[in-house]
Parts: sequence; structure tokens; C-alpha cells
Amino acid sequence: MSVAEALTAPDALPRSAGIRAVGIDIVDVERLRAMAERRGQRLVERFFTVNELALCEGTSPRHRASCMAGRIAAKEAVRKALGGYGEGLGWRDVEIGRDASGAPVPRLTGRAGEAFRRAGYSGLHVSISHEAGVAVAIAVAD
Repeated sequence: MSVAEALTAPDALPRSAGIRAVGIDIVDVERLRAMAERRGQRLVERFFTVNELALCEGTSPRHRASCMAGRIAAKEAVRKALGGYGEGLGWRDVEIGRDASGAPVPRLTGRAGEAFRRAGYSGLHVSISHEAGVAVAIAVAD
């Protein structure tokens, strides 16, 4: 067995040790803002829960678009971290809230919650960043 084969073999690392999956995504803030403007509230309600919309309300249109783009990136990063278990998830099956410090916190319901259980993960962590008109998010499952 080559080194590459050994490192990528399914049993190369214990399943219970450390990071088990990573997902990352990037969203163009202006593109999302323009799409939401064209398609209206119906599109926004398709992507976001009531709680997420409340987190992004009351701010400037630029900040609102940035907040929403970060959440879309985080939802897609979570979907990628769930891998094949996450097929068929709805956008609102993953909610990106905030903890007391303001850090993003994923809440999984419906198909996302079931996918998390089937994958056998013990935790899911999300980070979101904004820079130069894009929002990027990473999700790490352990």
C-alpha cells in the first residue's frame, strides 16, 4: 500500500478522533442582493427561517445582504460537511443563529438533523467571514 493509499483509506484514522468532516462555501454578496431584489420576499422566505431574517433585519441594505450571504454560505458549508447524508436537505433545515457572543451557531432540524444523526457526528461548528464583497463560511463536524 502506498502512502497516499494509507492516508486515504477509510480506516486510516479512528472515526471518533477529532475532525470528521469539513465543508466550505463562498457567496457573492452583491449577486445575492440583486437576486433577492429581483425575486422578492418569496425567495428570501425560501432560504431563511424567521429567526434568521430577524437577525438580519434592522440594518442597512448592504449589511442585510452581507448577513444573508453569510448564512447561505454557512448553510451550504453544513450541507457539504454532512456529505452524502445531507442529500435532499431544504434550505431551512439548517438555521444559522448566534450565541451570546455573536458567534454563528448551526441548528439542524428535519432532514438535516436526521443526516447529522446518521453520520454519527458529535458536534458541528461554523465560522463565517466577510471580505471584499463575498461571504465565506466553513463547517467542521466532529
